[in-house]
Amino acid sequence: MAGFVHGLSVHGPRAVITKELGEMFNQTLPEDLTNLLTWVNENPKHNLLTAVVAKPAWDYPLITALRSLGRTCYIIVWHSDATEDGIARIQAFQSGANMVTNNPEHLHEALQRITVIHGTGNFSCPWCELGGFSEHELWRHQPLYHIYEPDKLDARCPACRNWTSRLTRHINLYHGPTQLVDERTGVFALAVVRRPEDGKFLMVQERYGEGYWLPGGGVDTGESLRQGAIREAWEEAGADIAVTGILTVESFHHGSWRRIIFLAEPVPFVGDRASGHRGNGGAAAAVLADPTPAVSDTDSAAVRAASAIAAVEASGSLWHRYRCKTLPDLESAGACWVTVQELEGLPLRNASEPLTWIPWVAGGGRVLPVDAGAVPEVARVFPDFQL
Repeated sequence: MAGFVHGLSVHGPRAVITKELGEMFNQTLPEDLTNLLTWVNENPKHNLLTAVVAKPAWDYPLITALRSLGRTCYIIVWHSDATEDGIARIQAFQSGANMVTNNPEHLHEALQRITVIHGTGNFSCPWCELGGFSEHELWRHQPLYHIYEPDKLDARCPACRNWTSRLTRHINLYHGPTQLVDERTGVFALAVVRRPEDGKFLMVQERYGEGYWLPGGGVDTGESLRQGAIREAWEEAGADIAVTGILTVESFHHGSWRRIIFLAEPVPFVGDRASGHRGNGGAAAAVLADPTPAVSDTDSAAVRAASAIAAVEASGSLWHRYRCKTLPDLESAGACWVTVQELEGLPLRNASEPLTWIPWVAGGGRVLPVDAGAVPEVARVFPDFQL
């Protein structure tokens, strides 16, 4: 069976794509849209285009034009404000982008994940209808290409033929390299994360096109409440955080649904993001580790990416000092730092929490200490969980 042919086109300065990154692809293609359409249509079931838009300004018409080439085209927008302009970021996705980044490491990892999908299997993607995936390739392809699209509800899985109420979750749980357990405790931890230098707040770009929300989610059995918040911030927003206070403790439905909302600050990026996260009490990087072979220290593309990061770090950019997620996966489409004033203009998954607690914190509202003894509601609501 013939596999996929991966083609790469770069729109804008080509310096963002090193020679070694380009060599991951079978073909390097021109920018001209007519030529790209001809190439895609020569063999639409096998010719897969990856387009990198690296214009200085946000070029939404170009993103839309590239998307018109087909649903199997993977569009990466490279922009310095990828994690600093929440409205522009969302608009890029709404125009057809699959990924918006300013992080050389995330760009490298995305291109690697795309090009290791060879297309020699028998399964088709229910979202784009592209065929030829192995079970593992389908598991890799779905969140990378389609996490910002609506989920498939009450659908039949192409790999096992079972019906499921949520296909994205089903593929992730049962068709990856390791079968996972969907554990639910009914306990949730959220974090309002404020960047100290400029007062911006961390927002997660939720999957399924649902807009932005606070980082957070379910606390797992055996975790403390703080550990749950730290892990969720890493999984959803790619940010290490330090919990600094408690904003509220909530309990509904006779205690079957319980939640704590923390105040937190980001931990500056100082090296290996995974080891840094584990040092803050989480294990998400190990749990969610992708089976893609690690990039060696001698990989020249990785070395050049590291050099680019070092140059940005030297400039003192806040977005690099407090890096967040730009590589889409099952947890989210990425994350962004926003101001209080920007909140009203952002699409929000649920307006209640961001519009209540971000202005509260920004306005100097009361914050409780991270001390179960000083906040008796914690022990009363969470007798079975450590703070």
